[in-house]
Parts: sequence; structure tokens; C-alpha cells
Amino acid sequence: MQKKTLYLHIGWSKTGTSAIQQQLDAHFKTLKSEGILYSKKLQMNDNAHHHFALAFQEAKAYPAKFTPSEVMALHDKEMKRHRCHSAIISSELSPFYYQNDAFKKWVTQFKNVVVIATVRPQSEVLVSLFNQLIKDPQVRFKATFFQLTINSLGRFNYFNSLNRWRNRVGDGNIKVINYQNDVVQSFLELFDLAVIGDTKKIINPSLPTSALLQIQQQALEISNPKQYAKRRDEITQECQHQLEPPSKIWLTAGELRSIDNHYMASNNRVAREFLGQPKLFTQSDYRDIYVY
Repeated sequence: MQKKTLYLHIGWSKTGTSAIQQQLDAHFKTLKSEGILYSKKLQMNDNAHHHFALAFQEAKAYPAKFTPSEVMALHDKEMKRHRCHSAIISSELSPFYYQNDAFKKWVTQFKNVVVIATVRPQSEVLVSLFNQLIKDPQVRFKATFFQLTINSLGRFNYFNSLNRWRNRVGDGNIKVINYQNDVVQSFLELFDLAVIGDTKKIINPSLPTSALLQIQQQALEISNPKQYAKRRDEITQECQHQLEPPSKIWLTAGELRSIDNHYMASNNRVAREFLGQPKLFTQSDYRDIYVY
């Protein structure tokens, strides 16, 4: 069967990806009836295709289960079994796949490659990512928010990344979806799908922000993931039952605004060149963030 389109949803992290992936999996049969595979075999957690992404670039806390050749063969087999001509691969861990020679050869079987990017103001992304990294018992994040921000400056430059993809797949094959504009429904509309179930359900809930530093401090030396998760939950409960609200400023409104100001020019370039709009994001309501 002639293969038509490979849709690569590359993330970014903390832009509604878990909710999107849950919906795509729920629409498996509908997509299949249209000849589009949303792989079951590549799913690792939260219905994400992390097995595919990790095969090309491992993460420290999550080693790869497959080699690139193995994961591409697995995907080919699944497409053949379900008689699909197109596929969606969704992982916020996606590296730039075109760095891999085997991928460059494999992807030529598709007539078209479409890259879908979900984007969100970087200050919000980084706060949410910091939360996720502390929450994850496999990661047990020990660095500061400042370190995370500095180390992520290049990663969250949306324009530079999308421009790199554009050079491979072409201008018309880059789709940008704004988190501020009902990101799940907007994503599904690309495939003429509607949200199934509760639209307000949180797929990957965050920890209370007020508890984050206490979890870091009190669980710092715990290396066992199960023990870490247990202590994390205990500290969370303790913070939630505090009679007084948190009073220690963790991040100021000015610091959060500075992060977004750093990216404003490149974000607006994304808006102009990929969306035909002057600005990518509306002004955020910056407020100081307090913790225990």
C-alpha cells in the first residue's frame, strides 16, 4: 500500500500533550477507518509514543527499549496489520529525527511529512515542567528552577526548532497550535475529530506548586522511586493541610515576565511565518508564586 502522510506531533512538553494523546488513542478506531494509525505498540505512558522518540534519543531516567531500526520496523508492521496509509506519531520527547540516517531513509516511504507543534508561553511551560520533573519518581529532580531555565533556553526557542523542521518538510507542512486557544480541540480539528468525554478532565495533574520546594528538600536523598513517590505524597498532604497560606516567594511576577520577554521576538516570528499573525501569545497575567 502506498503510504501517504506521516504526522509528527513533536510537543512541546507541558503544552497539553497528555490530553491530546489520550484523545487520539480514544479515537483509534475512527482514525483507523480513515486510514490513519495512532500506534498502540509505541505507547509508553499517557498514550504517548515515547518508545519511538527514545529509540532515537534516550532520556536519563528512561532508557530506550528499541533501536531506531526496531521501532521503525514495529511501526511498519502495525501499519500493515491495520491497513493504514498514514500515521500519527506523538511524543513531546521527540528529537530532530532527521539527524538519523535510518530515519531519513525510512521516512521516504511517506509521500508527505507534517510536523505539528503545540506551543505555550515559556514561563508557564517551565514552571509546569519543573513541577513534572519533581513529581516524577524516576527523575527526582534536584536542580533549581534557574538551572532548568538556563539549560532549556535553546530547547524552548520555538522558532529555531520549527525552522529546522521546515527546512526538511517545507513551509506548508508545519502546523502550530496555541495552548491558549483550546489546544486539544484545535489539534483534533486537524483530523475532523471532536473531544470525547469530559473536556475539563486533567490527564496528568500537577503537584501543588506550594509544595515543590519542600518535596525537593525533604526527599533529596531518596533514590528509590517507590519510596520517593510515597514521601512526595506525604509532603503534598502536609502542605495541603496547612492552616496558613504559603508566604515564601519562590518566583516573582517580574522573573516570569522576563522569561517571556526573552522569547518574545522569536515567538512572534513563529506567529508571522507560520500563522500569518503579528503575535503568538496574548499577555499573561503574571503573579508572584508563593511556596512553603
